[in-house]
Amino acid sequence: MLAALMVDLRDVKCGALVLFTSRVQMRQAQALLERGAHAELRDVVMVQGDASRTLLLRRHAERVQAGGASILFGLQSFGEGLDLPGELCEWVFITKLPFASPSDPVGQARADWLKGQGRDPFSELVVPATGARLLQWTGRALRSETDEAVVVCYDARLLRQSYGRRMLKGLPPYRLQQRRPDGTLQDV
Repeated sequence: MLAALMVDLRDVKCGALVLFTSRVQMRQAQALLERGAHAELRDVVMVQGDASRTLLLRRHAERVQAGGASILFGLQSFGEGLDLPGELCEWVFITKLPFASPSDPVGQARADWLKGQGRDPFSELVVPATGARLLQWTGRALRSETDEAVVVCYDARLLRQSYGRRMLKGLPPYRLQQRRPDGTLQDV
């Protein structure tokens, strides 16, 4: 996934947002930028936590307004709380489906209650919550009626698992494509 992300980031001409579900994975992607094969991306990527959110967003806007590319790497809070209209976010890259942490005590209590009722907490709680979060994440790129963007999700479960297809039904009617092994895209 990280190798494919590095290749895809080369297509960014304006603003982009890369959303990670773990800090470890985000730092792994950042480390790839330090290596020779991806060094050209190092100067256009800014990472959540390396500066204040306000400063990152200001620098991002300045770069894009100056005609350059700017890519933000972020976690959950960047997926839900950023307003990046127009050229500020023409790409959203989602590294994995944004499932909530299984260690959440409130979620665990709800799951336990559903299990006690003979119900399926994954289907009734986890999938809808993840679908709502996925909708928020894809929405970072579509802030007005005139915005256009490409959303790339690297998590194969979105197409391969029934719960992933269920999440897709909760999204706007995006044109859906899948990358073939040879790198070409085909409509799904």
